[in-house]
Amino acid sequence: MERLNLSRAAVAGWLVPGTMIGADDIALRWAGMPNKNERALVTTVLEALADAAFLQRLSPGTYAVVRPSGEGYQ
Repeated sequence: MERLNLSRAAVAGWLVPGTMIGADDIALRWAGMPNKNERALVTTVLEALADAAFLQRLSPGTYAVVRPSGEGYQ
């Protein structure tokens, strides 16, 4: 994440409960014109957030935010 300048604050900003997010939309917001590495990083981060129960997978590349970043974070 550090190599591509993806900060914790940026990721936390994606986690607004009740919203739907897409990997492509997030990559565009974060990187402007994302390259394949930036898109891959966004997908990896979103999948990790889904595995950690912050996101619910709706379809490939689309997620529902179910928990904000501060909940359960130590």
